[in-house]
Amino acid sequence: VVVFKWHPEGHFLATCGINRSVHIFDRYGEIIDDIHLSNVGPCLALEWDKDGEVLAIMQQGNPTVIMWDANSRKQSSLDTGMKDLSFLKWAIAGPQLAVGTAKGNLLVYNKKTFRKIPTLGKHTKRITCGSWNKENKLALGSEDKQVTISNAEGETLVQAPLKYEPHEVVFSEMKMDERQKGVDSTVSINMGRKTILLYTIEDPDNPVELAFQPRYGNIVSFQWFGDGYIMIGFSAGYLVVISTHMKEIGEELFSK
Repeated sequence: VVVFKWHPEGHFLATCGINRSVHIFDRYGEIIDDIHLSNVGPCLALEWDKDGEVLAIMQQGNPTVIMWDANSRKQSSLDTGMKDLSFLKWAIAGPQLAVGTAKGNLLVYNKKTFRKIPTLGKHTKRITCGSWNKENKLALGSEDKQVTISNAEGETLVQAPLKYEPHEVVFSEMKMDERQKGVDSTVSINMGRKTILLYTIEDPDNPVELAFQPRYGNIVSFQWFGDGYIMIGFSAGYLVVISTHMKEIGEELFSK
């Protein structure tokens, strides 16, 4: 399996395959650096920070996250002090890096202050997916069929049970008639690859669950775009577009 991640401004492409070497390419396809991973496990994730200054590298069986500096082209190590790392994600509005584990523990690292904040028992099982929003809140999904929303210090603000295990958790702006512009306060969750749950922080008692025709198959992935639209890809090859406007919710605007 090849893991890859583009630099946020497109300056670099980081890749890693079965040889456990992270290659950094420039936009012309030239290799500018190689990072050889010492442990035997495969590379699990490559993540650029919001400024494109630091590439974080997570490897199976390695409690240390490798950090590659794009300016100095030097690498350093972040010792998480935790085993079985399973999740890695930089904040989109701050200097924080979230690291999750197979036991449900969380570490939030601040690259500016070098402070590490561990949170034991954030979840009871493996943290598998998550997303940051513009207000520096972190949503996490776990095999324990729970979703949590935390602040930048890792303190839990919301915890909600789910019917099925989450496979994707994404912050977004749901299309409302009267909404606060620019606030991505809706958490969209791929539940069991069967339905998409729209959970709004301001209205936690009224989540919206979107179901689809069985012939489409399982939900492989989804992407928000435009003014509150979601494009969903299914295992049977279907591509569906829906709107999250309350007057249109649940209606398919496009399917092929």
